[in-house]
Amino acid sequence: MNRHKRTRQRGNTMIEFAIAMTFLIPLMVGSFSLGLNLMRSIQVIQVCRDAGSMYSRSVDFTLTGNQDTLVKMASGLGMTRTGGTGVVILSKVAFVSDADCTAAGLTGSNCTNRGKYVFLQRIYIGNQSLKPSKFGTPSETGIDQTTRKIKEIYKDSSAQAPNFGNVMTLTSVQDVVYLIETDFQGVAWNLGNNVGNEIYQRAVF
Repeated sequence: MNRHKRTRQRGNTMIEFAIAMTFLIPLMVGSFSLGLNLMRSIQVIQVCRDAGSMYSRSVDFTLTGNQDTLVKMASGLGMTRTGGTGVVILSKVAFVSDADCTAAGLTGSNCTNRGKYVFLQRIYIGNQSLKPSKFGTPSETGIDQTTRKIKEIYKDSSAQAPNFGNVMTLTSVQDVVYLIETDFQGVAWNLGNNVGNEIYQRAVF
């Protein structure tokens, strides 16, 4: 009788263990992913700040050597110079005032970007298709492919940065700021199109 009772108890224990594991395993996996993503987030923040510091000090990121330096700084995050699981978006931003249009010899509707924030330059390092800038994407046809500068900052409407006014106030094309955006995929098991599996950081210099 006691032997049968112990057998039933062992069976119940296995069932209870199996039920507990259905909750504990996802919890352990989630905690593991959270810890790894926390470490990645710290590195992404550092990459963003270092890239901004270099860019604002006139480091030319159109040169492959300087791009490779940034890729090395992001070592372990899975980014390559033109692909991988991360992207660094470098932009110069300014504001087109009435005086700027007049100085450029443009009047009225000829100065399409009058009173608008615009990109002066746009550089991508990493996987450009991974994530677009949260502030706008200039048309590639309007960008000089050597210098990555916008050809027509007064007339090219695709060069507008409509959301930048929420970040800071500028007054002319002489007030140039450096905008850096970094976006990397986090470490996680597929939770449906990688929802929430993104590490984004922004800095302005």
